[in-house]
Amino acid sequence: MAQQTQAKTIASTVDLAHTQKERVFRSADYSESNLLNPVSLVKLIGNFFKDIYSYREYLKQSVARDLRKTYKRSYLGYVWSMLNPLLMMTILAVVFSSIMRQNIEDYAVFLFAGMIPYAYFSSTNNGSLGTIRSNARIMDQVPVPKYIFPLSIAFSNLVTFAISLVPLFLVTLVMGRDIPLTSLALPLIVLPLFFATVGTSLLLASANVFFEDTAHLTEVVLRALYFLTPILYRRDQLPEWLMDYVIFNPMFCLVEFMRDLVYYGKFPDFSTYCLHFAGCFLIMVIGLCLFKKTESKFIYYL
Repeated sequence: MAQQTQAKTIASTVDLAHTQKERVFRSADYSESNLLNPVSLVKLIGNFFKDIYSYREYLKQSVARDLRKTYKRSYLGYVWSMLNPLLMMTILAVVFSSIMRQNIEDYAVFLFAGMIPYAYFSSTNNGSLGTIRSNARIMDQVPVPKYIFPLSIAFSNLVTFAISLVPLFLVTLVMGRDIPLTSLALPLIVLPLFFATVGTSLLLASANVFFEDTAHLTEVVLRALYFLTPILYRRDQLPEWLMDYVIFNPMFCLVEFMRDLVYYGKFPDFSTYCLHFAGCFLIMVIGLCLFKKTESKFIYYL
């Protein structure tokens, strides 16, 4: 019943006759060989953003449905979106600032600023793993772009990301710090974070269709990335030989950019930001290309 309602919601957002006809042309454009064609690649990216706009009503309803489902029968409801990271931050702050003698000023703010973007990245990748399998029936009923389902998770978690900023700013004030004006530039961080997260989510959602062990491998990789990202520590606390490798972690600079804005009160280095923005966009494009390359084979594994 829930999936039938969801299928009707998707169908009502677009003209299905036009959509089905358009999909025929798109499938020809996005064959394995044509994806290497710059023109086809530009079309793919353009249609990706066009689909986000075309299915915006479905995405809005999906976000609302996911939030209701997450906090169903909960007394505190959406407050848990603030309490969950706040409680985890408190535990880690006590452990690392007191027991492990982490000598960083206002360590709670430092830690919280790093936890929020990584939590978005981790929860979205985990949540996207089963989106293709769980929506297989809907994809049979409605000619919908399959990447819309991992995207709905990414947008839902953006709301949680935004709510998590409230306790971050409260902790900042409680610690006797001013909220820096550079915090207004947070959308500059959200955009590349969204690109990188969507790219890896599409890769994982596709891989999980063919290899069910993807979920277990993802758990291990995300746990390793957590400790290889400067969330609990500063960059200068890492050994130099390790820096040559962890810099390729997309979350490494994003966490530092977030911390620059809300902890240090400064803007990230412009050239570093532009380079990383391009890298995050490239991750999204690679994820999108591989997803489109494999989606025609999903039917054989679902």
